[in-house]
Amino acid sequence: MSKETEYIKITPGMFINPPYVKCPKCGNNTFGVLMICPHHYCRRCANCYYPHPSRGEDETTYPLPELNKKIIYIDQFSISNMMKFLNPETKGHKRAGTDVFWGDLFQRLDTLCKLQLIICPDSDFHKHESLLAPYYKQLERMYELFSHGVSFYDYETVKLFQIMGQLKIWLGDARKIDLDVRKIMHGEINSWQDRFIISVSGYDSQALIEELRSNRKKAYEYMEGVFKRWQIEKDKDFEFWYNEENKSEAGVIVELYTRDLQNITKAYFGVAPLDIGILLPGFATRLVHGIKDRFKTKGVTGEDNLNKRLGEFLRSELFESTPYIKISSALYAAMAQRAAHHGRKNPPSRGFFTDVKIISTLLPYCDAIFVDNECGSLLSEKEVIGKTEHKTKIFSLSNKNEFLRYLDEIKTTASREHIKAVEEVYGVDWAKPYWEIFTHEIKE
Repeated sequence: MSKETEYIKITPGMFINPPYVKCPKCGNNTFGVLMICPHHYCRRCANCYYPHPSRGEDETTYPLPELNKKIIYIDQFSISNMMKFLNPETKGHKRAGTDVFWGDLFQRLDTLCKLQLIICPDSDFHKHESLLAPYYKQLERMYELFSHGVSFYDYETVKLFQIMGQLKIWLGDARKIDLDVRKIMHGEINSWQDRFIISVSGYDSQALIEELRSNRKKAYEYMEGVFKRWQIEKDKDFEFWYNEENKSEAGVIVELYTRDLQNITKAYFGVAPLDIGILLPGFATRLVHGIKDRFKTKGVTGEDNLNKRLGEFLRSELFESTPYIKISSALYAAMAQRAAHHGRKNPPSRGFFTDVKIISTLLPYCDAIFVDNECGSLLSEKEVIGKTEHKTKIFSLSNKNEFLRYLDEIKTTASREHIKAVEEVYGVDWAKPYWEIFTHEIKE
């Protein structure tokens, strides 16, 4: 049985897009956009291919205005509901489709992203939470529409950056922690985006999915036990629980580091199998080695001296003031207070443990976040604000209309010059919401 060979002819014109203007060389209205770069764009004629390098013609480039995008984190709950609102083929569409808020939210986020006014970076949490759902591809397509290739570093790397920032202050190499969001981000935030999103999926391992489910189950069971303890601790207050959580992080790091050493030793002597999990250092091992390397640059020698200095730093107020430690400690303390003094009967949801991870690491880098009601409520408590000192705007379903107004206000900040540049590069209809996102075929 023979197969017919198919040929696809690729021409330069295939890479030239509207809007078209008059070509300086041939005079036709075919001078389109060839390439959009972070800070400029290029044009080429779809008719005569001016400017063409083979003819010695210089590239035509046009500068674009500088951008200052707002960074907004949209949690998985909202990503899921917007996807269900737009996708009639997904279970849950009937319920989500009746809530016009999800359509209103999608419209604003998609428009503002296209206007180059905001970016909604995705995270490893988006990827992992989507993997646990039966419609991973659809969820991935939704959060990538808003992130456009810009992603936060993974949770543990962000923690490591924050702790090493505190270490610089402790060693006298800095006055305050550097929370420059660009240093914990894949992709450039304030760049003009290309028309196309190239997605590479690599999270389809069944082993990873099972590991995520197992870890979530263990975390929930642990939280159930802690919650029961909180309920009977009527003599404790917010400050007690905050300090307890705050001071426990050093012990957790030491415990994880010790476990890594034990696993490596067992594998070395053949007592345990040598697998990839042992060969790749975990967060605690990377952190301890990083801290010790920094001590060595300061002239500290000898393992005993290095361990002594390590212990001093991990017991210091500066370490305990690391942003993710302060924020997570405050959130858990606020939940403990509700359990002990405000009559809360049931432990937080299965996703609470993950939500705390997300918020504690990413909150300092965002202009605004949209989270579930529970976390939004906790973050709004005076004691939590007092401990975290965050300036990020907090939104949830409980103040969803305020969030829509906030997004509308961002749109009003765009200058006429900015809007003109968007229309010049992408066309006058570019900012219209992509309502057809799930009716267009996904190319695998």
